[in-house]
Amino acid sequence: MQKLIKNWIFTLIVCILLALLTAVMFLGAFEVKGFTLAQDILHLLMAVILGIYIVLGVFPMIIRYRGTVRIFVGLEIVLLILAVVALTFAQVNMPFFSSLQVCSVVGLALWARGAVETVHAYLLQGSDSAKKIPLWALGCYILLCAFGMWQLARPSIADKHFLFVIGGVSFVMAAIFAWATAQNRRGMGKGKSRKKKAAKAKKAGGEDVAFFPVD
Repeated sequence: MQKLIKNWIFTLIVCILLALLTAVMFLGAFEVKGFTLAQDILHLLMAVILGIYIVLGVFPMIIRYRGTVRIFVGLEIVLLILAVVALTFAQVNMPFFSSLQVCSVVGLALWARGAVETVHAYLLQGSDSAKKIPLWALGCYILLCAFGMWQLARPSIADKHFLFVIGGVSFVMAAIFAWATAQNRRGMGKGKSRKKKAAKAKKAGGEDVAFFPVD
Protein backbone atom coordinates (compact mmCIF):
# COMPACT_ATOMS: atom_id res chain seq x y z
CA MET A 1 0.00 0.00 0.00
CA GLN A 2 2.82 2.38 0.88
CA LYS A 3 4.45 1.66 -2.48
CA LEU A 4 1.21 2.50 -4.30
CA ILE A 5 0.95 5.80 -2.44
CA LYS A 6 4.55 6.71 -3.31
CA ASN A 7 3.99 5.77 -6.97
CA TRP A 8 0.79 7.81 -7.07
CA ILE A 9 2.51 10.89 -5.63
CA PHE A 10 5.44 10.53 -8.06
CA THR A 11 3.31 10.07 -11.18
CA LEU A 12 1.00 12.91 -10.12
CA ILE A 13 3.89 15.37 -9.64
CA VAL A 14 5.52 14.36 -12.95
CA CYS A 15 2.17 14.67 -14.74
CA ILE A 16 1.64 18.20 -13.38
CA LEU A 17 5.17 19.27 -14.35
CA LEU A 18 4.79 17.87 -17.86
CA ALA A 19 1.41 19.58 -18.25
CA LEU A 20 2.98 22.89 -17.22
CA LEU A 21 5.86 22.34 -19.66
CA THR A 22 3.35 21.61 -22.43
CA ALA A 23 1.50 24.84 -21.72
CA VAL A 24 4.74 26.85 -21.63
CA MET A 25 6.02 25.34 -24.91
CA PHE A 26 2.77 25.95 -26.79
CA LEU A 27 2.49 29.52 -25.51
CA GLY A 28 6.01 30.14 -26.80
CA ALA A 29 5.34 28.33 -30.09
CA PHE A 30 2.26 30.48 -30.76
CA GLU A 31 4.46 33.54 -30.05
CA VAL A 32 2.34 35.04 -27.30
CA LYS A 33 3.49 38.63 -26.90
CA GLY A 34 5.84 39.18 -23.97
CA PHE A 35 6.16 35.45 -23.22
CA THR A 36 9.81 34.40 -23.60
CA LEU A 37 10.08 31.61 -21.02
CA ALA A 38 9.72 28.86 -23.65
CA GLN A 39 12.53 30.36 -25.73
CA ASP A 40 14.76 30.57 -22.66
CA ILE A 41 14.08 26.92 -21.79
CA LEU A 42 14.85 25.89 -25.39
CA HIS A 43 18.17 27.76 -25.37
CA LEU A 44 19.19 26.27 -22.03
CA LEU A 45 18.19 22.77 -23.19
CA MET A 46 20.26 23.21 -26.35
CA ALA A 47 23.20 24.45 -24.27
CA VAL A 48 23.02 21.29 -22.13
CA ILE A 49 22.81 19.01 -25.19
CA LEU A 50 25.73 20.81 -26.84
CA GLY A 51 27.76 20.55 -23.62
CA ILE A 52 27.14 16.79 -23.49
CA TYR A 53 28.16 16.54 -27.16
CA ILE A 54 31.42 18.37 -26.42
CA VAL A 55 32.30 16.19 -23.43
CA LEU A 56 31.29 12.80 -24.86
CA GLY A 57 31.70 13.33 -28.60
CA VAL A 58 34.37 15.88 -29.45
CA PHE A 59 36.68 16.00 -26.45
CA PRO A 60 37.81 12.32 -26.74
CA MET A 61 39.08 13.11 -30.26
CA ILE A 62 41.90 15.17 -28.76
CA ILE A 63 43.31 11.92 -27.37
CA ARG A 64 42.67 9.95 -30.56
CA TYR A 65 44.08 12.47 -33.05
CA ARG A 66 47.67 13.70 -33.32
CA GLY A 67 49.52 16.70 -34.68
CA THR A 68 47.73 19.41 -36.65
CA VAL A 69 44.34 17.70 -36.49
CA ARG A 70 44.45 17.88 -32.68
CA ILE A 71 44.84 21.66 -32.93
CA PHE A 72 41.78 21.88 -35.18
CA VAL A 73 39.79 19.72 -32.77
CA GLY A 74 40.83 22.07 -29.96
CA LEU A 75 39.60 25.04 -32.00
CA GLU A 76 36.33 23.19 -32.61
CA ILE A 77 35.89 22.68 -28.86
CA VAL A 78 36.59 26.36 -28.16
CA LEU A 79 34.07 27.38 -30.84
CA LEU A 80 31.39 25.08 -29.41
CA ILE A 81 32.05 26.30 -25.87
CA LEU A 82 31.49 29.85 -27.10
CA ALA A 83 28.19 28.66 -28.60
CA VAL A 84 27.21 27.16 -25.22
CA VAL A 85 28.02 30.46 -23.51
CA ALA A 86 25.99 32.34 -26.13
CA LEU A 87 23.00 30.03 -25.59
CA THR A 88 23.29 30.40 -21.83
CA PHE A 89 23.28 34.19 -22.05
CA ALA A 90 20.57 34.26 -24.73
CA GLN A 91 18.08 35.27 -22.00
CA VAL A 92 19.88 38.61 -21.67
CA ASN A 93 18.33 41.30 -23.84
CA MET A 94 21.36 41.82 -26.04
CA PRO A 95 21.13 42.07 -29.85
CA PHE A 96 23.42 39.12 -30.69
CA PHE A 97 22.45 36.69 -27.93
CA SER A 98 18.69 37.28 -28.03
CA SER A 99 18.52 36.69 -31.81
CA LEU A 100 20.50 33.44 -31.65
CA GLN A 101 18.57 30.50 -33.13
CA VAL A 102 18.94 26.84 -32.26
CA CYS A 103 19.17 25.78 -35.90
CA SER A 104 22.12 28.15 -36.38
CA VAL A 105 23.94 26.54 -33.46
CA VAL A 106 23.31 23.08 -34.91
CA GLY A 107 24.64 24.35 -38.24
CA LEU A 108 27.76 25.64 -36.49
CA ALA A 109 28.39 22.25 -34.87
CA LEU A 110 27.90 20.44 -38.21
CA TRP A 111 30.18 22.87 -40.07
CA ALA A 112 32.93 22.55 -37.45
CA ARG A 113 32.78 18.73 -37.51
CA GLY A 114 32.79 18.60 -41.31
CA ALA A 115 35.64 21.10 -41.56
CA VAL A 116 37.84 19.22 -39.07
CA GLU A 117 37.25 15.87 -40.76
CA THR A 118 37.96 17.41 -44.18
CA VAL A 119 41.28 18.75 -42.91
CA HIS A 120 42.01 15.35 -41.37
CA ALA A 121 41.35 13.62 -44.70
CA TYR A 122 43.54 16.12 -46.56
CA LEU A 123 46.45 15.63 -44.16
CA LEU A 124 46.20 11.85 -44.40
CA GLN A 125 46.29 12.00 -48.20
CA GLY A 126 49.51 13.98 -48.09
CA SER A 127 51.22 11.69 -45.58
CA ASP A 128 52.77 8.23 -45.70
CA SER A 129 50.12 6.79 -43.38
CA ALA A 130 48.59 3.51 -44.47
CA LYS A 131 45.21 4.69 -43.23
CA LYS A 132 43.46 6.79 -45.88
CA ILE A 133 40.02 8.39 -45.90
CA PRO A 134 37.79 6.95 -48.67
CA LEU A 135 36.68 9.33 -51.38
CA TRP A 136 32.99 8.86 -50.51
CA ALA A 137 33.73 9.76 -46.86
CA LEU A 138 35.56 12.92 -47.95
CA GLY A 139 32.55 13.86 -50.09
CA CYS A 140 30.26 13.36 -47.06
CA TYR A 141 32.46 15.59 -44.92
CA ILE A 142 32.42 18.33 -47.55
CA LEU A 143 28.63 18.09 -47.86
CA LEU A 144 28.31 18.17 -44.07
CA CYS A 145 30.48 21.27 -43.94
CA ALA A 146 28.43 22.97 -46.69
CA PHE A 147 25.10 22.03 -45.08
CA GLY A 148 26.28 23.32 -41.69
CA MET A 149 27.38 26.62 -43.22
CA TRP A 150 24.01 26.95 -44.96
CA GLN A 151 22.12 26.40 -41.69
CA LEU A 152 24.44 28.76 -39.86
CA ALA A 153 23.90 31.55 -42.37
CA ARG A 154 20.22 30.88 -43.11
CA PRO A 155 18.45 28.54 -40.64
CA SER A 156 15.72 26.46 -42.27
CA ILE A 157 13.94 25.51 -39.02
CA ALA A 158 12.58 28.27 -36.79
CA ASP A 159 12.75 27.96 -33.01
CA LYS A 160 8.96 27.80 -32.77
CA HIS A 161 8.98 24.46 -34.59
CA PHE A 162 11.30 23.04 -31.92
CA LEU A 163 8.87 24.37 -29.31
CA PHE A 164 5.98 22.61 -31.06
CA VAL A 165 7.91 19.33 -31.02
CA ILE A 166 8.86 19.64 -27.33
CA GLY A 167 5.30 20.65 -26.47
CA GLY A 168 3.86 17.68 -28.37
CA VAL A 169 6.23 15.21 -26.71
CA SER A 170 5.48 16.74 -23.30
CA PHE A 171 1.73 16.42 -23.94
CA VAL A 172 2.04 12.73 -24.83
CA MET A 173 4.21 12.05 -21.77
CA ALA A 174 1.78 13.97 -19.55
CA ALA A 175 -1.09 11.81 -20.86
CA ILE A 176 0.89 8.64 -20.11
CA PHE A 177 1.67 9.77 -16.56
CA ALA A 178 -1.96 10.85 -16.09
CA TRP A 179 -3.04 7.31 -17.00
CA ALA A 180 -0.43 5.88 -14.61
CA THR A 181 -1.68 8.21 -11.86
CA ALA A 182 -5.26 7.03 -12.41
CA GLN A 183 -4.14 3.39 -12.29
CA ASN A 184 -2.23 3.95 -9.05
CA ARG A 185 -5.25 5.73 -7.56
CA ARG A 186 -7.48 2.81 -8.54
CA GLY A 187 -5.01 0.38 -6.99
CA MET A 188 -5.04 2.40 -3.77
CA GLY A 189 -8.84 2.19 -3.69
CA LYS A 190 -8.76 -1.57 -4.20
CA GLY A 191 -6.13 -1.92 -1.48
CA LYS A 192 -8.29 0.03 0.97
CA SER A 193 -11.36 -2.07 0.19
CA ARG A 194 -9.37 -5.29 0.67
CA LYS A 195 -8.10 -4.00 4.01
CA LYS A 196 -11.64 -3.16 5.13
CA LYS A 197 -12.92 -6.61 4.12
CA ALA A 198 -10.04 -8.30 5.92
CA ALA A 199 -10.68 -6.21 9.04
CA LYS A 200 -14.40 -7.07 8.99
CA ALA A 201 -13.67 -10.77 8.53
CA LYS A 202 -11.14 -10.69 11.34
CA LYS A 203 -13.57 -8.91 13.64
CA ALA A 204 -16.42 -11.32 12.81
CA GLY A 205 -14.31 -14.45 13.30
CA GLY A 206 -12.47 -13.24 16.40
CA GLU A 207 -8.79 -12.48 16.62
CA ASP A 208 -7.71 -15.22 19.03
CA VAL A 209 -10.13 -18.02 18.07
CA ALA A 210 -8.63 -21.21 16.71
CA PHE A 211 -10.46 -24.27 15.41
CA PHE A 212 -9.14 -27.78 15.84
CA PRO A 213 -10.56 -31.01 14.44
CA VAL A 214 -12.47 -33.10 16.93
CA ASP A 215 -11.96 -36.91 16.96
